[in-house]
Amino acid sequence: MKKQFIIFTTFVSSLLLCSCKSLEKTVEISLGEGYYTGSFVRPTTPDKVKVYVANDPLPLTTEVIGKFSATDPKARRNESLDVLLDTVKKEVSDVGGNGLFLTDHYKPHWLGNPQHVMFGYILLQPDTIVRPDKEHPLNTAVREYTEQEEAKKLAEALERKKLFPPHNFYFSTGYYHVNYPREAAVSDIERNLNSGVGVQGSYTYKFFGLLYNGYFAKSNRSFHSAPPNETAYQMIMVKHSIIPIVTLCNMHKKKWYSTATLGIGYQWEDIYLREMLANGALSKSSGRRCVMHGAVGLEYRIHEHWGVEAQLHATHWGVNKKNGITDKSYTGTTETGISLGFNYYL
Repeated sequence: MKKQFIIFTTFVSSLLLCSCKSLEKTVEISLGEGYYTGSFVRPTTPDKVKVYVANDPLPLTTEVIGKFSATDPKARRNESLDVLLDTVKKEVSDVGGNGLFLTDHYKPHWLGNPQHVMFGYILLQPDTIVRPDKEHPLNTAVREYTEQEEAKKLAEALERKKLFPPHNFYFSTGYYHVNYPREAAVSDIERNLNSGVGVQGSYTYKFFGLLYNGYFAKSNRSFHSAPPNETAYQMIMVKHSIIPIVTLCNMHKKKWYSTATLGIGYQWEDIYLREMLANGALSKSSGRRCVMHGAVGLEYRIHEHWGVEAQLHATHWGVNKKNGITDKSYTGTTETGISLGFNYYL
């Protein structure tokens, strides 16, 4: 029993020590060779530590005696930056520094690091006199590094804009087929018009765009009117879809790109039935519905502004089952297609 109590006490003590440690702020200091507290450098007080950022000019007599990094622990993530900065000043003053030069500061963010993180240099300043005609080497180094990074980011942005232009116009045509399930409550005319020609046109800005998807089918068929007579009809189906889309593009090899598209939109469907006589009567039926659209494509970029793309795409919507009038049950219908078209980029 006594042994179990000792083990339990040791375990609880360890947890308390870990908790206490998490409440402390973490400041790591690395002094340059030859700078040691109590020998060359004497401790100062936090109120004498001056803080500089990249654009602040330094006195020419300033010496860089080390580096520091500081991080807020989990228990103090809601504290302000000043609280962490005060702790850094205290640590820096203990090693004899009287200046801080902040090079990086990362603010808390719920999508990334949830705490303050900062990096910089520890300074020793015999005086605070700034000469406007001369620049301290540390200011020069930071300024040149910043300019190089900005130039690098600009070059990367220009290259990405060249590889992935923000404005895209896409036009294509191809073969479409509509798969009506056996239990779907659709007419024989619709089932007879299940294959046709499709066209697409879209405009995309970066990731977001608007797609037009059209379907056109035509067929001739004879129907028994009164035995033994038959009447020949011409059947035409026209469908128009307007779909807001999200498109992602990825480059695999030089000039080869793949695309993926998703969207939800609205479709208009019209079916025309005309008697194949001199003055045959014309009848029309219409339908409206919401649709879901998805596509994958492979593009070859033949020029900076032009590309040829093949696509596999599908548009899906719901229809009543044959007994859906009574029990309101539904099934899905999918229009699939393969298209070949071209892209124009701005």
